[in-house]
Amino acid sequence: MKFSENWLREWTSPEWDTNTLSEELSLAGLEVDGVEPVAGEFTNVVVGHVVSMEKHPDADKLNVTQVDVGEGENLQIVCGAKNVRPGQKVCCAKVGAKLPGDFKIKKAKLRGVPSHGMLCGATEIGLPDDGVDGLYLLPEDAPIGMDVRDYLDLDDSSIDVDLTPNRADCFSVMGIARDVHAISNAPFAVPFTETSTAGDKPCSVDIQIADSNACPKYLGCVVTGFDAQATTPLWMKQRLERSGLRPLSLVVDITNYVLLEMGQPMHAFDLAKLQGAVQIRYANEGEKLTTLDEKEIVLASDTLVIADDSGAIALAGVMGGLSTSVTDETSEIFFECAHFSRLSIVGKARKYGLHTDSSMRFERGVDPQLPEHALNRALALFTEIAGGEVSSVKSIIDEASLPKAQTIELRKATISDRLGVEIDDSVVEEIFERLQFGIEKTEAGWMMSAPSFRFDMAIEMDLIEEIGRVYGYNNLPETPVHAPMTLNELPESEQELMALKNALVQRGYNEVVTYSFVEEKKQKLIAPDLPYVLVQNPISDDMKAMRTTLFPGLLQSIAYNQNRQQPRVRIFESGLVFYKNDQDSTGATQIPMVGGAIVGKMAASGWDEADRAVDFFDLKGDVETLLRMSHQLGKIRFERCNNPALHPGQSAALVKEGKEIGIMGQLHPSLVKEMGVSGNVFMFQIRQDSILTMDVPAASAISKFPETQRDLAFVIDESVEVQKLLDAVNVESQILKTVEIFDIYRGQGIEAHQKSVALTLKIQHQDRTLEDAEVDELVEVILKSAEENVDAKLR
Repeated sequence: MKFSENWLREWTSPEWDTNTLSEELSLAGLEVDGVEPVAGEFTNVVVGHVVSMEKHPDADKLNVTQVDVGEGENLQIVCGAKNVRPGQKVCCAKVGAKLPGDFKIKKAKLRGVPSHGMLCGATEIGLPDDGVDGLYLLPEDAPIGMDVRDYLDLDDSSIDVDLTPNRADCFSVMGIARDVHAISNAPFAVPFTETSTAGDKPCSVDIQIADSNACPKYLGCVVTGFDAQATTPLWMKQRLERSGLRPLSLVVDITNYVLLEMGQPMHAFDLAKLQGAVQIRYANEGEKLTTLDEKEIVLASDTLVIADDSGAIALAGVMGGLSTSVTDETSEIFFECAHFSRLSIVGKARKYGLHTDSSMRFERGVDPQLPEHALNRALALFTEIAGGEVSSVKSIIDEASLPKAQTIELRKATISDRLGVEIDDSVVEEIFERLQFGIEKTEAGWMMSAPSFRFDMAIEMDLIEEIGRVYGYNNLPETPVHAPMTLNELPESEQELMALKNALVQRGYNEVVTYSFVEEKKQKLIAPDLPYVLVQNPISDDMKAMRTTLFPGLLQSIAYNQNRQQPRVRIFESGLVFYKNDQDSTGATQIPMVGGAIVGKMAASGWDEADRAVDFFDLKGDVETLLRMSHQLGKIRFERCNNPALHPGQSAALVKEGKEIGIMGQLHPSLVKEMGVSGNVFMFQIRQDSILTMDVPAASAISKFPETQRDLAFVIDESVEVQKLLDAVNVESQILKTVEIFDIYRGQGIEAHQKSVALTLKIQHQDRTLEDAEVDELVEVILKSAEENVDAKLR
C-alpha cells in the first residue's frame, strides 16, 4: 500500500517527522518498505506566465520568451523546449535558484542574448518523467509568482507499507490513519463532510442477484447531464501518482481515488451500452469476456460475474469489461458499489492471469458497511467536478448474508500471562476505544466487539496482539525466557539427512534448491509415463507442472552454469517429488528424494590430475558411498533399466527387496539439446526413506584362523549382466566370506560376443583351519552354480 504522507496527515497528524512516523508504523506491524520524497530539493522556482515568444536571432532551436513571475517586470529567458507557447503557465527558476544535482541558475548569455532564468521540465525539478518532451506545464489557474513547491505540494513523501494478509483494513489511507491514531493518540477526523447527492429520480437500471451469499450487498445509481469534457483536478492526479497509480480519465480516477482513500473498490458502466438488467451471477461454462485491458478470457462456471442480457460485462471484484467501459463519448454513467464475499473472489484474478487493486482487497476482505459511504464520496466528487444529475440509489442488501462483527472475551489474566506486563484497565480500554471496538466490562475482563472493518479478529490472542502493538512491543519489559530444551535422541537405526548431504559435499558436490514446479514440456520429456499434477494458478506458464523427478531442476541448474562458462558441475538436491493420485485427480503423493548430477571433467584442471571426463562409474561410486553409509550396499542391486530419461546402455535401477528405490545413469542423448545442456550428463535419484533407515551393525568375533583366497575367471556371454554372475557365485556357505570383481577382460582369446570376469573369493572358517578338500568342494559348487545359472565357463 503506497500513499502520500500529506494525504494521511489530513486524517490524523501526530507530532512526528517522516522518519519517526515510518518507524512507529513498522513497530505497530505495518512494515514500511520505503519512503521517497515526491520531488527533488530545489529553491526559488515559481509559477511563471509566458507573455510572449520570438525566435532567437542566431539559433533555430532556441526561443526568446518574456515571462511574468509577479514582480512587475517580465524576465527575458532563452528557452529550447519544443512545447513552449505564449499564454502557458510554467515552472520558472529565477536567477539564484538551486535545482536538484546542486545546479545553480545564474545570469547568462545564450548565443549573445541575455537570459535571466530557466523554464523547467519535470525531471529538472526532480519530478518523475511525465512523458512530455519539454516544459512541465501548469494549470491555467496557477497563481503567478507562487512558489512551485507550495503550489504542487511538493514537501511531501510517498510511503510504501508492506501489509500482512490479515491487515486488509489498512489497504486505504483511512485504514492507515485509524492505526496511526491508535498508536499515537493524535486526533482523528474525516477531512470531508459526507453528503448524499442522490436525487429523487428513480434509478433506471434493474439489478438482479442470483446468489446473495456471494454478493450480499449491491448499490447502484445513474448520473446524467454532466460535463463530459471535465478533467481530473491537479490535486487528485498528484495523490494518485504518489500512490503509484497513473491518472487516466475523470471517472476512472475518481473510482481509484475512493479505492485508495476508503479501501472500497467501485466501477462505472456506460449506461447506453447496458442491455437489460444488471445481473450478479456465476458465469456459464465457456462464456467469454473481454476485459478493460483488451484480454479475452474464457470463464469457468465457478467465476462470479456482472452481466446483462448480452452476457458477462465484468469479472466481479476483479476488472470491468471493455464492451461497457466509459469513454469520452459517454453521456450517462451507471455507478455501482458492492460487497462480495472473500470466497467468491479469492483466486479468480490469478486463475485468469490478472492482478488488480480491486481483487487484492476483496480477496483479503473489505468492510461490508463501506459501500454506502464510498458511493456517496464518489458521487460527491464527480458532481463537484463535472456536475450532473444523480438518480436515487438502488440497493439490494441481504443482511443475513453479510459478515457479522465478532464479540470476543478478553481476560485480564491472559494479558499479563502473554505479554509479561500488568497493564491498567483504563489503558486497555483506551487502546480499544481508539481502535473503535465496542467494550463491555465483565468480572474477568471485557467482552470486545470488533468493528466491521476488523474481520481479522476471531480469538482472544488477536486482541492480545492488538494490545501489544498499540502499547508498543518496545515498551514491554525484557524478561528472560525459561524454556528448558531436550533434544530427542536419534535412534541408531536412523540416519540424518544432513549426514548424506555432508558426504556428497565432501565428494565435491554443491547443494542446489530448485522449484517444485517445472515446465510441462520438460516434465513430459523426462518422465512421459508418470502422471503429474498441473497447478491451477501457476507462477508462470513454464512452471505449471509439479515435478515427478528431481532431474528437470538439476538439468536447469547445469544449463545455467554451462551458459556462464562453468563446464565442470557437480550438484545435488534433496526435496519432494509429486505423483498424481489415481483416486483423486487433483491430489498428489509427496515422496522425499535425494538426487544429483555431474558433468565435465572428473577433477579440476591441474598438473597432478588426469584430464578425463566423468563417466557412469564415477557416478556409481558416489551413489555407493550413500548406500555404504546406511550399511545397505550389499542389499541393493544395480539392475539394467529402460528409463526414457537415461541412456539405455548406461543406466541402472537401484532395487531393494524387489522394489525400485532409485535410478541412475547418463542423460539420454536425444534429450541433451532439449534440456539446454551440453556434454555427457550423469544423474541419480534415490528415495530418502530407503537410505535414512540404517542396518545396525552387529559385532562378531574376528577369526584367528588363516584366510584362503581363490581367483576365478569366468567367460560369459556379453549380454549377461555381471550382477547375475555375482548372484550365481554367492552360494549359501558358512565359509564363503566375500566375492569381489578384480578384472573384466575383452580381447584376444575371448570370443567377440563374450567377456571374461575375474573374481576373488575369500574363504575362512570362524573356528578352525580349513582343509584343501573343503575349499575345493566349495569351488566346485560355485562353478556348477555359475554354469547352471548364467552358462559361465571357467577360463
